[in-house]
Amino acid sequence: MNNISSSICAFLWLTCSELISCGSPNNICYEPNHICVHHPRCFDHPVCYPLSKVNQEFCPSIITPLLVSKPNDGICENAIWSSNGTTVAGRIDGLGSSLNRLYGPWGLFVDGNQVIYVADSKNHRIVKWEQDASCGQLVAGGEGSGNNTDQLNHPSDVVVDRDGSIYISDTENGRIQQWSSGAKNGKTIIKDISSPVGISRDKQGLLYVSDWKKGEIKKWDVGATIGQLVASRLSGPRFMFIDQKKSIYIAEQRRDRIIKADDAIPSQSSMLVGGSLGNGLNQLSSPYSVIVDELGTLYIADTNNHRIMRWVRGAQSGKVIAGGQGMGSRYDQLSYPHDLSFDLNGNLYVVDYGNHRVQKFVSDKSLCQ
Repeated sequence: MNNISSSICAFLWLTCSELISCGSPNNICYEPNHICVHHPRCFDHPVCYPLSKVNQEFCPSIITPLLVSKPNDGICENAIWSSNGTTVAGRIDGLGSSLNRLYGPWGLFVDGNQVIYVADSKNHRIVKWEQDASCGQLVAGGEGSGNNTDQLNHPSDVVVDRDGSIYISDTENGRIQQWSSGAKNGKTIIKDISSPVGISRDKQGLLYVSDWKKGEIKKWDVGATIGQLVASRLSGPRFMFIDQKKSIYIAEQRRDRIIKADDAIPSQSSMLVGGSLGNGLNQLSSPYSVIVDELGTLYIADTNNHRIMRWVRGAQSGKVIAGGQGMGSRYDQLSYPHDLSFDLNGNLYVVDYGNHRVQKFVSDKSLCQ
């Protein structure tokens, strides 16, 4: 990324939605310990970036620290993750409706402070878990299943913008809800969707929604009432990932594969990995989610194989980085993982649906040189 007059090296896993625009007219950052930069991926205007992410932990040693040749997200091909997970949301002893438990969680969002937002689907609510908290905080829904403004009905996914507004895929109500930070009620910003599941937000603030029943993905401009088709003829699309070139990576559950689509050509897509049902390292079984890192490596929630796969660009097979020990509730096991995400340190978070918990797998980047 570039500041106004030079370049800096910094950790790039921070999402654009977490960054605040610089103050006008002199590109000032009013928050302490922030610098105004032109981020290569975020917006067309300068944003304030935390100086804590500009250090030797993320950047190579160079003569002039403000000059680097390429960005570094801290995860290399040799990175590994702990085989045992730690429960960071929910409890290891089962489901429930109290705020220290989850019931059938689906999607999650991890912000820059390692705060976890969980779509607690069968409790019809969104719950926020602070780092190291033993109990969650209700931030949306929680008033039972329903379609009132204070209710949700089996929410599947959640994203949060830099202002703290929460966007929710309210699946059984066929709508997308927006809850402002601290609000007691949400508002419907997109409606009449057959079966919304995955929701993503790009750097311009456009929302992408997967419709599981119709087998398509549409995007909505801010305030729009009609969506634009960006991927079609899919079979059971679940969660998706949007990269900076607006390529869409889709977990196509019913075809046991991950595909890549271009929102400019909705009728065309290409298969990246999978495509045959099985538990081999070159196979998938009902994948629900995919994310992509700086190197183009895919991370896949291989749901019915109870594992998380890491698939390096161009490889013919993947590697298991979490789970893969059969369905179970041990720390090294998963049960129908639904979604996954990373924090700023490259730690992996997995929604362990069948065990009603979120597991954290700590990263080890000591071999990243």
